[in-house]
Amino acid sequence: MWFESGSSHLAVLTEANALPWPADLYVEGGDQYRGWFHSSLLVGVGIRGRAPYRHCATHGWTLDEQGRALSKSLGNFIEPQELIKQYGADVVRLWVTSVEFTDDIVISPTILTRLSEAYRKLRNTFRYALGNLGDFDPAADAVPAAELPELDQWILFRTEQLVRDCRRWYEELAFHRVYHAIYDFATTELSAIYFDVLKDRLYTTAPRSRARRSAQTALYRINYALVRLAAPLLSYTAEEVWQHMRKPAGAPSSVHLAQFPEPEELAAGLGETERQRSQNWERLMSVRESVLKSLETARQEKSIGAPLEARVRLRAAPDLYPLLEEYAAELPALFIVSQVAVERQPEGALSVEIGRAAGVKCERCWKYLTDVGANPAWPTICPPCAAAVEENLKA
Repeated sequence: MWFESGSSHLAVLTEANALPWPADLYVEGGDQYRGWFHSSLLVGVGIRGRAPYRHCATHGWTLDEQGRALSKSLGNFIEPQELIKQYGADVVRLWVTSVEFTDDIVISPTILTRLSEAYRKLRNTFRYALGNLGDFDPAADAVPAAELPELDQWILFRTEQLVRDCRRWYEELAFHRVYHAIYDFATTELSAIYFDVLKDRLYTTAPRSRARRSAQTALYRINYALVRLAAPLLSYTAEEVWQHMRKPAGAPSSVHLAQFPEPEELAAGLGETERQRSQNWERLMSVRESVLKSLETARQEKSIGAPLEARVRLRAAPDLYPLLEEYAAELPALFIVSQVAVERQPEGALSVEIGRAAGVKCERCWKYLTDVGANPAWPTICPPCAAAVEENLKA
């Protein structure tokens, strides 16, 4: 039996099958060092002077919640088809890729349910991107990278690093690290930060405005990279996304025929100056965390309802104050509040005070502003919204 399995490469890796000899990778359980791996090595060396594989990857056993190996004799065996029918094939793939496959791995309804939630978050990330790119033609509407707002440049640099890390981990067969990196990026950098801040530009500015096209440009680059990066983990979902998105000229018909993204794709058009300035946003994100905590406290105390009802007052020492002053105009959007005041204090940690915003609520963007109704033709909305509405009417 071992000789038959060990000689299988001679029948499979042939010119007739368009498969080169030796194989790039042999995959089997850890017990095969004395079995298939060994017998294949003997046959390959004996006939052709070298191993019939360049690399070996060994996986552990699948265990139930009690730590027992799945076995039909024990009655704890689970048919893969049943798992796919209940949870979907991509959830099962996520289960496999979410753990270190060289170790024994546990499968249970609790684990699969948790991964179903993770899958929905990843799917919703793509859904958000596709929903906001429906009217975006990258060939005609893209904004040059160097002209993007710094927040958009910052997220492109973050995506560039994600691609660089994941490509390395794919090479190392560290699929669990790829999964966790993509999931953390989607839920933290994208959903909790970038997508959240982006909503105002995507939903309240005019469809063809520079602000919205800039957001779409960054969103397009991220989505185009992320769908290719996640394709080995989410085979069916990635293909579904691929079929519903605009692609560059010459892109293959299937995501599984495309190459992994290159890190340089994300930051194309951005230089060292932009890369250095993106570090400012790392510091601003730390300030944002402090502000969000204070906003949540104020909301629980019922001094405000929604964050847009708030006016944030920041007091910062000389090491932080210049940065906050430089970006003062962008802080309301970053914190998703209506107003932000920045003051200098001689020393000490950052101080955050939450009060109610001045002015009245714009019926369109929901911000509280003192110039709502400045345009008499639009008495219930702010000037930026009035300009967006008028542009929409002209379109």
